[in-house]
Amino acid sequence: MEQSKIKRMPQRPLTPPRADKPKLSRLHKIRLRLLLGVLALILVVGGWQLYHVHTQIQQSQAQVTQAKSQLKSVEAKKQALKVQVDQLHNDDYLAKLVRQKYMVSKSGEVIFELPGTAGKLNLNGN
Repeated sequence: MEQSKIKRMPQRPLTPPRADKPKLSRLHKIRLRLLLGVLALILVVGGWQLYHVHTQIQQSQAQVTQAKSQLKSVEAKKQALKVQVDQLHNDDYLAKLVRQKYMVSKSGEVIFELPGTAGKLNLNGN
């Protein structure tokens, strides 16, 4: 028979498995530190962005509440002016207003100016 050209590999003696953890190589340590540094950087930047957005939201909510209060006051003023315009279309109210403002009286009418109401006009139609 012919001899095969395949040689057998020498067998290594079996070593018992180590009980302690294998040490990481230097390259693995560098990579691990680099990845941990990148992760820390991402967390810091993300936290800062979250804080920045939170403060912007609080500022805009404060502006919205301020704008709503201004809107309410402007709407109340608009309503009062609308009532006044409606009253100015009434001839009786207009005559009363002119008499109060210019101190004009009808014939036989006596006007008394009280100390607490001097210079003030009663525009609510009473």
